[in-house]
Amino acid sequence: MESEIRRKIKWNIIVGLIIIIVNSLWIYCVINLLYVYYYSDILFFYRNPDWVLIFNSILGLIGILIGINVIIGQIGVKKGIIIDLIIFIAGNILQFIISLI
Repeated sequence: MESEIRRKIKWNIIVGLIIIIVNSLWIYCVINLLYVYYYSDILFFYRNPDWVLIFNSILGLIGILIGINVIIGQIGVKKGIIIDLIIFIAGNILQFIISLI
């Protein structure tokens, strides 16, 4: 019984940290792209609007909060992964749809 609780806590910590790392990398990529848009001499063929990049970084922050809640145990591992995947897919679909306009 005690080993099952430890195993569950261990999985919560591992999955929560993975969710936090993935969302942190997503935020870094988005903020880095926003920085390169304004402070470099690179000429882009297409630029994403600023509001899309800021919205994606906000979604990344929400994903980090989900990872923290998974570590704490307020959200289950499966539910946390599903919510984070939905947020990640929604952000990328928004970015793709805006690029078509």
